[in-house]
Amino acid sequence: MLKASIVLSLILACGHAEITLQEINSKPPSRMKNFMIWQFLKQDITPQEADKAYAQVYGKNNYLLSIYLKKSITPEVQRTIDCQNRKDLLAIQEKDCLDLAIDPYKTLALSKAQRVDLAKRIDSKPMQELLKIQNEPYSTEAYTAYDADIILTLFISTPQKHRREHLNLDLNSSFLNAITTPQTSSIKLTSFIKIILNDDKLDKLQNSITKLNPERMDSANNFLLGMHYLQLSNNEKALKHFEWSKRNAKEQSEADKATFWLYQITKNKKHLTHLASSTNINIYSLYGADMLKKDMSNYFTSVKVAHSENEKNIEDPFDWLKIVNEIKATPKEKMFELALKYNQKNMIVVQSYILEKAYEMKKHAYLMPYDDYLSEVSTDDKAFVYALMKQESNFIPSALSNSFALGLMQIMPFVTDDLSKQVENPITSYNDMFTPEYNIEYALKHLEWMKKSLYHPLFTAYAYNGGMGFLKKHLATGAFSQGKYEPFLSMEMMQNSESREYGKKVLANYVMYKKILGEDVSIVALLDTLTQPKKTDRFRVQE
Repeated sequence: MLKASIVLSLILACGHAEITLQEINSKPPSRMKNFMIWQFLKQDITPQEADKAYAQVYGKNNYLLSIYLKKSITPEVQRTIDCQNRKDLLAIQEKDCLDLAIDPYKTLALSKAQRVDLAKRIDSKPMQELLKIQNEPYSTEAYTAYDADIILTLFISTPQKHRREHLNLDLNSSFLNAITTPQTSSIKLTSFIKIILNDDKLDKLQNSITKLNPERMDSANNFLLGMHYLQLSNNEKALKHFEWSKRNAKEQSEADKATFWLYQITKNKKHLTHLASSTNINIYSLYGADMLKKDMSNYFTSVKVAHSENEKNIEDPFDWLKIVNEIKATPKEKMFELALKYNQKNMIVVQSYILEKAYEMKKHAYLMPYDDYLSEVSTDDKAFVYALMKQESNFIPSALSNSFALGLMQIMPFVTDDLSKQVENPITSYNDMFTPEYNIEYALKHLEWMKKSLYHPLFTAYAYNGGMGFLKKHLATGAFSQGKYEPFLSMEMMQNSESREYGKKVLANYVMYKKILGEDVSIVALLDTLTQPKKTDRFRVQE
């Protein structure tokens, strides 16, 4: 405890100290270093200092770039921005500037001859191919001659108006086979299918992709088409795609999702049995177990610890980075051995993190390591806070996202700033958010506000991830109303894929923590209430 108190005192003592270039120079490339650079760029610094700091950015970060550009007066930087913003492609003489300026949006307005000329002046092979394709007739016969990835890129990067006017085509079998080869990007194919399914103006394309061979597609794309057919009330074809989605699944969670929908259509209890025996704990496997009155058993709530303490401090992002790098460098067969190395009482969350990997995610950690800071909340609130914490940071206090979400509950800096005006003892530095006590206090204040409008853990999770405005907009579309396959259909069809999957995971965590804390809970009952506004939120008409 003394060591932790000394560290906290040092943090608070230097809370108002500005970050220096020397500090940045001394740190290894990482997200945390990027976070330091972000804070440094927001200070009163010279353009030259901004250049020196930005030169050390780790990876690509557009958020950092936008702040840096406001500080830098370097001619090279300004020229880069000017080139990227130029629309008069034909007037650009410098080759490097043209490479920065050119993109498929701008070239759509050009004539065939102008595109031919531009293709000769650039080095990018993919862009040269895109220019050639733009000169082709709008037909699948012409497009089949080109690389499938390039064709998909063109479709995805084309404005909606152009797609509707020129690319709403009847796709032939050669084209459909070309875009479903193992060499084709599954991510691009998924984007292609999503765009088509979500735009009813693309009726010819919607009809065409129903001819895609499920045997040639991965689990995710088969699932998309399964949901499409389900909405069309074509259960026979929906079942076919869900079966292939399950068969081609690389992750257990993907297989469980497909199995769940096989059950919803057929009501065959064999699917529930498969779900209840899953090695992955998710809303689908919990649903199967609940329906069969069984409990999940592949989890642990504690680990064995020694009385000693590790010299590393997991409230320090750079110490956590060292641990992460060690985990990455450790072979699978050595993971249990590595877990034993971190059996000290201040490394409980690290040991459990490593054990999950050692068990190859077939056994799951549901720890409650921060009860001291949750002593005044209800058991239900505690279950939900831990459900969020497990999903957000896996209990690591110094967790930091690419967008600089901070600590255990991954609170964004701008939300932190707002909450600092509401809590009794506000932080003096963003680094304080890597201290569990502060991070949990801020999260509880944020959740207190959310609870005034939301009464269901799933909706609260959606709002925590995507924002209250996002959730209100989603509910305004009529989602989670009464209807066949509701509320499950609304859960699967949410456009924001990040919030959609996030909500599912938090809900599963919440159910597990309620059980562990000894409270009666049924995921089936929880899901049933989603179509009852009185029990979920204050935004919809209360019936």
